[in-house]
Order: sequence, then structure tokens, then C-alpha cells
Amino acid sequence: MARRSFRFLALLLFASSAVLAKGNPALKSSVSPDAPADLQLIGWSKDEKRFAVRIYSLTDNESDDLNEPPPYCPGYMDHRGKKFRGGLRFQLYDGAKPVGDWPIQDLEKCTPPETARDRLSQANTALAQQEVDLRNLGTLVVPRKPARPLPRGKGKTLISTATTPLVLPSGPWARQTVTVSCRVETTALGTSENAPAGTYSSRATFTVRLRSSKKPAPLAEFTLGPFEGSATQAGNWTPTVDRLVLSPSGRRFVLLGRVDEGPQHGGSALSVVLGLVELPEPPAPKPGF
Repeated sequence: MARRSFRFLALLLFASSAVLAKGNPALKSSVSPDAPADLQLIGWSKDEKRFAVRIYSLTDNESDDLNEPPPYCPGYMDHRGKKFRGGLRFQLYDGAKPVGDWPIQDLEKCTPPETARDRLSQANTALAQQEVDLRNLGTLVVPRKPARPLPRGKGKTLISTATTPLVLPSGPWARQTVTVSCRVETTALGTSENAPAGTYSSRATFTVRLRSSKKPAPLAEFTLGPFEGSATQAGNWTPTVDRLVLSPSGRRFVLLGRVDEGPQHGGSALSVVLGLVELPEPPAPKPGF
């Protein structure tokens, strides 16, 4: 009976982009293979102002070479059918604000498969009540090449700016480019008894523009931070633009970021939702075209 529960839960996680209320789970995930391993957009509302994401709190990269990793919890399989260590939850966003949260599998202790199955069904039902269609995934857009940061100093503050272009594949602005500039300001805060090497504070600003004419049109701005860390921990907090998810109509998109934390070697990476961006109405075609 337990093995049957494991298999059924795996199928539900496989099919978390299907509407469970209809009893029609897919046999494999339809999420793009280019989606981040720890965060995937799994559905949009009809008006495309709300969207749902699936978030994994992965701990596999926290183990070291000296100790054996802990065993996998029974039934802990991701949407690709692979075992994972960590936790799983669904979140509902309204614009840039999370308005709903449903834990599916706990991080600190193993959630029994029967409990996880019930939580998953409840989450899908709640999302359906919010008119989120888990069959509408949109289109994932990945940068063609990573942005190269340009650092410069200003007093006690180090400013690093990197601009990422993303080409929209469909919708009213198909083949046009969205640019996202990530400006990270890191300011030295001085030394203390607990931090003789000094501490610093970092904040990131993401400015989104649509490059469709000679003058790019501003669309949105998002911030992360501030984050405070020790100067002895190099590479402690590095936010970057990751990718975007274009809505089914192509009139909005969700911007995703990535934050690398910890030392440069052996640190962790976290995907984050920066917010929802609404594209303007395209200009009317000229007469005769």
C-alpha cells in the first residue's frame, strides 16, 4: 500500500500542471526543461494578473564530501520524476506580491506521502478557485548569453551594472527586445568587534525596458535587499537576471532573478520571482500596411 502511495504521489507531482479536480493527470511534466530546478511557473489566471509557482527548497547542494548525505524522504520526487532532498510548496502571486502559500512536502522532516497527496490536491483546488489555469504555462525566455557586469567605485560604495537582453518570441511584441539592467550597490559599513575585517550592505535594482524604438520605454523596476554580510565572505550575495516567462497572450511576463549566496566555492543559488511586468499596447499599423 505504501509503495502504491509513493507512485500515486509521484504521478501527482509529475502532473501538478494538470487540473486534479478533473481527474486527468498527465504522465509527464509539460514545464520547459529550461526552467530553473528550484522554481517553475505552473499556471496563469484568465486575466493574466495572477500566476502560480512551484518552489523547491533544495538541500542536495548543502552536503559535503566528508559525510554521507541523508536518505531521501519517501515520495519526495520532483516534477521530472527525480528524487530530491528538501521541501516543496506552491505560491500564488498577484503582481509582485505573494498572496497564497501551500506547503506540500516539509523541509525539516519527512511528510508522509498520503499527507503530501492531500496537500497537493487542496493546493490545486485553491488555485482553481482563484481561476488559475494550470494548463497555461506561457513561454520561457532564456538570455542568449550571460550579462557582463561593469563595476565602478564611488566613495565607499562599489556599483556593478549588467544589462541582459531578452527577445520576446510571441505576442504583440514578438521579436522585440526587453532589456533588464541589474545595478548592485555595495557599501562598506566599517568594522566592529565581531567583524574586524568589516561589514557591507548590498542592494540590487532591476530596471526593465522595452527596446522597440530609438528610446527604450521603461516598463518596471524591482529591488532586492538590503543584504548585510562580512567582508571576509567573498561572493556572499550576488543577484542577477535569470529569465522571464511570457504569458499565454504575450501581453505580460514574469521576471525571474537568481541570487548566489555564500562563498564563491560551495555556495548556494536561489531563484526568485522579481515581479509581473505588463507590456504596453503596440502602436497601430500605418495605413496601407
